[in-house]
Amino acid sequence: MKKKILLGILAATILVGAVGAVVVYNLGFRQKAEVAATTMITVFYDEAQTDELTQGETFDWGLVSSGVFTLDLYVNNTGNAAVVLGFNYNQNQFPNGWTEYWDYNGVALAQNELRKVTITLVIPQYISPGVWEWDSNITAMPT
Repeated sequence: MKKKILLGILAATILVGAVGAVVVYNLGFRQKAEVAATTMITVFYDEAQTDELTQGETFDWGLVSSGVFTLDLYVNNTGNAAVVLGFNYNQNQFPNGWTEYWDYNGVALAQNELRKVTITLVIPQYISPGVWEWDSNITAMPT
């Protein structure tokens, strides 16, 4: 009986030692992929394309009151395919009653085509004083 117990303890010790000696090797690596832009636009304040509206820039409407205000922009399709434009702004950041839209008609821009668009800001008759900022963007989707 003592032999069986000793053999059991010895077997358990060997098994635990063997399990404890297992080493796991993990090969870590990073991956990278580059996607070429097929749709790309450049936006300017002027038709001569000398004053660019850049990524992250803040367009300042200046001191406004009740009424209708417009901003002309010139969009150049600098990508490799025809695009349809989209205009978005964060309405949750807008004061109550303010609206914004543009006159783009949905006709695709060919490669290297320059198109004038007008953004219109409408401020209601009764507004609260303050400084308001909101996020907006122009998107280009391939046709």
